[in-house]
Amino acid sequence: MNVTVMGAGGLGGYFGGLLARAGHRVTFVARGEHLDALRRQGGVHVHAVHGDFFAQAVAIGDPADGPTADLVLFAVKSFDTERAADSLSRTVGPQTAILSVQNGVENEDLLARRFGAERVLGGNVYLLATIRAPGVIEQSGGPRLLIFGEWRGGITDRTRRLEASLREAGVNGTASDDIVRDKWVKYALICAQAGMTALTRLPIGEIRDSPPTWAMYRRLLEEIVAVGRARGIGLDAAVVEKHLAMVAKLEPDYTSSMYYDLTHGKRLEIEALHGAAVRYGREANVPTPACESVYAALAPHDRRVQRTAAQTA
Repeated sequence: MNVTVMGAGGLGGYFGGLLARAGHRVTFVARGEHLDALRRQGGVHVHAVHGDFFAQAVAIGDPADGPTADLVLFAVKSFDTERAADSLSRTVGPQTAILSVQNGVENEDLLARRFGAERVLGGNVYLLATIRAPGVIEQSGGPRLLIFGEWRGGITDRTRRLEASLREAGVNGTASDDIVRDKWVKYALICAQAGMTALTRLPIGEIRDSPPTWAMYRRLLEEIVAVGRARGIGLDAAVVEKHLAMVAKLEPDYTSSMYYDLTHGKRLEIEALHGAAVRYGREANVPTPACESVYAALAPHDRRVQRTAAQTA
């Protein structure tokens, strides 16, 4: 396949590296020092739990400079979705599949409006990976699981072929017949985990040890499930209990990407996560006081980063 990776950060860099190592023609779209390093090296260095490797790949700053893709692995932050989609017009052909592995539940709809729902797949990634240094990806944990499916639903020949290609590359890829529901299941978990670790600036172990804080974690899960149900998503209370049981077993120092971004002065995906939940709740007349609290507390941090970036541009 010709694979274009939009967003060569931790997730895009890791999965793109695996696909390149397996023989697929991978083009990374990156920026700044990371782009320079990928070009200089002629590929990406990956330090992974299951073994380090180097994968040859092309790196570009503008997707228009690359080939028409068979697969676009869309891994930019949610606040960059529209900008990144605007740049893909020459990359997306009649047979291109666009697989979003982003946080939140709105990105695929934007891509479907832009390129047609028939081209869009949604994906959930369960993986810990970051840019360790320019041109270097570090995968430090997680089951390396990628659950994906047609945004319109159902299992197709395309998803089966992609599932086979991912597994051949060493990715634990699984095709889903209802990825919209699957995205909402993970959305509930992200809003709780990202919200509480970022809000408290503490890892999950200390959150679990504080009864009122652990209770708020539960309320965030419950609110997202209630909002999803009001929007016709097939969620039930079992989602909450399963998440809590799983999180109870996490290593006590486990945090989240939002925690990392907040403590490193980066933009937050607060609008795509808790902001979206608040908006959806108001539309459906479902109260979301916990989500509103997280949103109100963290939104100023994201705006401050944006102001600083605008002043230095």
